[in-house]
Amino acid sequence: MSEIDKSRNGKHISAGGTAPAREKRFSPIRAIESLLFIAQRLKDPTIHEVLKLRYFADKLHLSEYGWIASGDDYVAMQFGPVASNTYNLIKAARGEQNEWIHPIFVELVDGVIRVAGKQIIPLREPKLEILSTADIECLTEAIKQYGNMAFDDRTKISHDAAWEKGWDTASADDLKAGAMCLTDIASTLENAKEVLEYIQS
Repeated sequence: MSEIDKSRNGKHISAGGTAPAREKRFSPIRAIESLLFIAQRLKDPTIHEVLKLRYFADKLHLSEYGWIASGDDYVAMQFGPVASNTYNLIKAARGEQNEWIHPIFVELVDGVIRVAGKQIIPLREPKLEILSTADIECLTEAIKQYGNMAFDDRTKISHDAAWEKGWDTASADDLKAGAMCLTDIASTLENAKEVLEYIQS
């Protein structure tokens, strides 16, 4: 990636600069725009594909900048890592209501995203000004590398060491999902040592 998010004055970790601070909170507004961005660039966007591409983009962003662009918490589910709050937005779009789905999620997805079976249907263009330059670059690269890939191939790639650790915890506790640690995700990167030093400093 050639550019950085200038609005945050961030620099590439690999260039020896100071990466921007990790977002402290998940933003459902940014998450919706990233969902739209991904879904509109795929042939037949499924929930699985969109969520896995969000994970791959977050890994790219973590490698370059030292933080996860989505600001979301990841859990290991049977078919790969899932950004939990982003998934709740998708659930809201398909009409689910439970204690994990904030009422504002239902408002935000109305008229923006529709879910039919396993398909995500974007109802408008993404507002690119809401997404950082760096996030757009990483989303674009993730789509280029992994978009429109077969389900089994995409699942296999997403089952990295960080997923395995989280899934082992879930399986041991008879749960459907296990928490994934940021440092475990960072440990799967090619520049793991560098990223770990940054996020632990």
